[in-house]
Amino acid sequence: MKRQTYVDEEGNTINRSLENKRPLLNFFFIFGTILPIVIIIFIIVAAVQNNSCLKIYNYLKTASLNYAKDAGTVPTLEGESVTVRLNEMYDDGYLSSTRTNNSLCSGSVKITKYKEDYVYTIDVRNCGKCSVNLKYGSWSAEQTSYPKGKAIVDVVPYYNYYERQVSTTKWSDYFDDEELQDEISEYGIKLPMDLEKLPKIPEDANTVNIESESIYYYRYRDRSWKWYDIEGDYSGFSSEQPAGFANKDEGSSIYTEWSEYSLDYPAEKDYRTIQQTTGYKYYYLNDAGKKIYYNSGKYSAKEDVNTEKYNKRDEETATLYRYRDKQWRWYNGTKRRYSSYSSDAPRNRPYKDRETETLGNPTSWSAESKVDTSNQEYRLEERKIMTRFRVQYETVSLKVLSKPLTRNEFEEKVKMSIPEFASNENYKLEVTYKFKYRKS
Repeated sequence: MKRQTYVDEEGNTINRSLENKRPLLNFFFIFGTILPIVIIIFIIVAAVQNNSCLKIYNYLKTASLNYAKDAGTVPTLEGESVTVRLNEMYDDGYLSSTRTNNSLCSGSVKITKYKEDYVYTIDVRNCGKCSVNLKYGSWSAEQTSYPKGKAIVDVVPYYNYYERQVSTTKWSDYFDDEELQDEISEYGIKLPMDLEKLPKIPEDANTVNIESESIYYYRYRDRSWKWYDIEGDYSGFSSEQPAGFANKDEGSSIYTEWSEYSLDYPAEKDYRTIQQTTGYKYYYLNDAGKKIYYNSGKYSAKEDVNTEKYNKRDEETATLYRYRDKQWRWYNGTKRRYSSYSSDAPRNRPYKDRETETLGNPTSWSAESKVDTSNQEYRLEERKIMTRFRVQYETVSLKVLSKPLTRNEFEEKVKMSIPEFASNENYKLEVTYKFKYRKS
């Protein structure tokens, strides 16, 4: 059969088949173009609304924690919780802007201690589209991992325990302050830099606490002098004979302090002792890699330099010299009789020659002071703080219960409340967690 052809008023051929399908094409155009736009708008509106609700929930979390902290009720024991009611926070000024339809939102926030943080379970009502009972469905089944991306989460603690024995080590040796770390440790004290020097605990034990005890340690140096029997006509100390004095008193001899090191060789004298050493130019490198020299880059003796800081030196060397002189008192008339060095006046030598003072070597450090009224005139004492440590540790059994229990089940089993049980040194409480969330 010959197919019929249709033309319009201007004689153009009309495809009647396409015309018949136009309503269907219009439908697909609407479905494929308009509907996705509507869906996208719906998603955007829902996201904006959800974001607004999350802001309210976060605001309630912050306010409830501040309220509980100020009230002294914030939980400190793992698994413990406190419920804060919104109307109480409104009354005390912790909330001010959670309003819908001119009505204050109601409900509560449960704060649960979870490890080092908190889980906030929001149950807000009369809060428009953010009301939990309207926005979310029933609770999910419990799960072992925290449900990420869920707005309303509750945490359920489960309890088990170990039998526990707490012991304490003996005290360590004493440590100087310079042997301790700069930072305060988790135990509230400064620990030794070398932790291996702390008292050892059994391999299967856990450290509970580290205690410290500090005392003063002492050491001293004694001053001593030469003593003499008569005043007489005496000069000050001098290496060479001063004008007006005829005689040198050999018994009064002392030495001057060493001079500073110099590149110049000193004049030789019969009363002078000269020493020499090798001098270097010491430096360290700063952060920019630049040499920073000690003493403006002059040659220096090693004994004068802090080589821990200025830990490098140029290869070039120079010979350095220093000296000290022997001196005496000079006299006319009767010669004194001098004693050897002594801290106390020897018999028949009542006069102390103060300019002959010398200071003895320091003693070793001791936990006991050796200064008293009998020696305080000549004894110079130093003291420093010394610290020792001991470790408190625990050994625990295997888990006592075959499976962890809920709070009510556990308290019924052990015949104690959780806080009571947790404070009992004979046991170690273990808290594990399961989580559930409101379905959206």
